Amino acid sequence: MTTITPPAPLSPLEELAYAHRPPQLTVLADLVQMLSDVPAVTQLLVRGSLATGTADRLSDVDLVVAVRDNRLLALMASLDAVMSTEFGALLPGWRDTIVGDLGGAGFVYLLPHDGHLLQLDLYLCPDSAVDALRRRIGPRLLWQETRTDTDTSPNPDGNAVARVETAAKLARTATAPADCSTLLVQAMVLHAMLRKRVLRGQEYIAYGLLHQLHETCRDVIRTALVPHSRHHGWYHLPDEVGRTTIGRECLAELTDALSGPPVPTVAQADQALERIVRLTRRIAPHAVAALSDEITAYRAYQNQEGQS
Repeated sequence: MTTITPPAPLSPLEELAYAHRPPQLTVLADLVQMLSDVPAVTQLLVRGSLATGTADRLSDVDLVVAVRDNRLLALMASLDAVMSTEFGALLPGWRDTIVGDLGGAGFVYLLPHDGHLLQLDLYLCPDSAVDALRRRIGPRLLWQETRTDTDTSPNPDGNAVARVETAAKLARTATAPADCSTLLVQAMVLHAMLRKRVLRGQEYIAYGLLHQLHETCRDVIRTALVPHSRHHGWYHLPDEVGRTTIGRECLAELTDALSGPPVPTVAQADQALERIVRLTRRIAPHAVAALSDEITAYRAYQNQEGQS
């Protein structure tokens, strides 16, 4: 990654402020430098605490990437590889189900930075929807492409087709069922979010994230044991899963999870994740094997966080 050097000259007070700037700005600058060179990208915008100047060490990087409609799906397909190669992303991107629908698709990445894991919330937005997104959430513009004369000859019919195809593909992707590997990634991302909220004392958010972890545990059990179920959520779970010995044992684990405190400590949050990994190793070992290195690396970072 590039290293940002302070502009010169700076007063002693400005130098002090620069030295203590949020560390996320370094990662954000690298993201802007890399993504602004991608021909498909038209705008880069920041939102959240970095946009309002209220970021701390635990804050996320919330980046909106506006992409030409006819190139968005291709960029989305290559995003994991780019984030892994360029930024060392610890896990594949988790399709964010927390952020509201802003016309595109959100992904959460965990990026190693200065010995810690930094959360990147990256939202891909079709260029045709970015103006509406800006009016709705008011992000700050970081970069915008400079259009040339050759850029100003649009193909209205082609653009309309691209918008329809992109919207349809995003809708299908959003509703596609997750497999056990995807659910494991989801569990680790939710766990990282939960630990942060517990450390900040944000009980209401922590409660919601713990509930999502319990839902992830439930979905792993149902996906592994009754993958062709016609039901969803909590409906008919005992009837479907409880038909076998291993199913009843999984339900007992889930019952134990639900009997815990609604707002956990960090240690209890860790136990919730370990339960999911343990269950998945038993009922879907291929999923754990596929993410073995990622799980080990994630545990190492969280152990380091606990000691710092």
